[in-house]
Amino acid sequence: MGRLGNQMFTYAFARVIMEQCGEKTFTANFKRCGHKKETGDDGLSCFNVLPFTTVDYDIILRKGSKLQQAAYLIYVLLGRMPVVGHSDKFMSYLERWLRKVDIHITGAADPAYRTHRTKKSIFIRGYFQDKLFFDDIRPVLLREFTPILPPMEHNKALYKASARPGSVCVHVRRGDFLSNTYKKDFYVCTPEYFQKAIRVMCQRVKNPCFIFFSDDIEWVRKHLYVDGYPCFYERGNDPAWEIMRLMSSCNHFIISNSTFAWWASYLGERKDKIIITPEHWYANPKWHSNLPGGDEYIRLTI
Repeated sequence: MGRLGNQMFTYAFARVIMEQCGEKTFTANFKRCGHKKETGDDGLSCFNVLPFTTVDYDIILRKGSKLQQAAYLIYVLLGRMPVVGHSDKFMSYLERWLRKVDIHITGAADPAYRTHRTKKSIFIRGYFQDKLFFDDIRPVLLREFTPILPPMEHNKALYKASARPGSVCVHVRRGDFLSNTYKKDFYVCTPEYFQKAIRVMCQRVKNPCFIFFSDDIEWVRKHLYVDGYPCFYERGNDPAWEIMRLMSSCNHFIISNSTFAWWASYLGERKDKIIITPEHWYANPKWHSNLPGGDEYIRLTI
């Protein structure tokens, strides 16, 4: 589910299962999310990942047993009812009920699928946004989340800047987060957040240089800069695989509440890296996320 950042979480989780089961390929109903002009395919296939196939149907409804299909349909239909779907308690009850027929909606609540053996298929549906799922195979992911295409020639200066000991990746997501549809749930990283984060980096990092990435790079050029320190700006229209490699090549990170940015910071290989994130991943207080975590993170409240 979701775009490249979320797909990487799904792949990382599936990769752990593949290691445990000795599988070499998997199937997922990913949305196609790449820059087709640059890649000709979805973004994940532009990395050194193991082979996978994509389908456009709900795997549980197509591949599950009759009992699993019926139970899952009941769950989906009840979840669409406002009285049920807005009740965390009732939805939690439904998810516990589904586990009895080997359907795990979040993957996090019950680890029984790791050791449970059954003749039926086990379905695990979720976003898996917690590095505890896959941190044990981080060296594998560092290798497989490397783009298959070489660095772009026009980004030579940015790669040279990212190699500096004090390089700081600053990821500013605006775009859809400012729309009426998503703002109330996702708009967390205000200009004040980035300004405060930059000040913290200037205090913590010797001779910093800042490399800015954004889906609205012209706004960033006008509003985010650092007097007295070098600033560089990605041009804003490179393909996702190139931006991921550029961002992860930096040594420290100021990130938006974006799974894409989270992965760039996770793939950064410097052991003493500093990562600054907003204290709350979502603007909606009813939502929770385990994304920020670890000693290298600094959570900022604005």
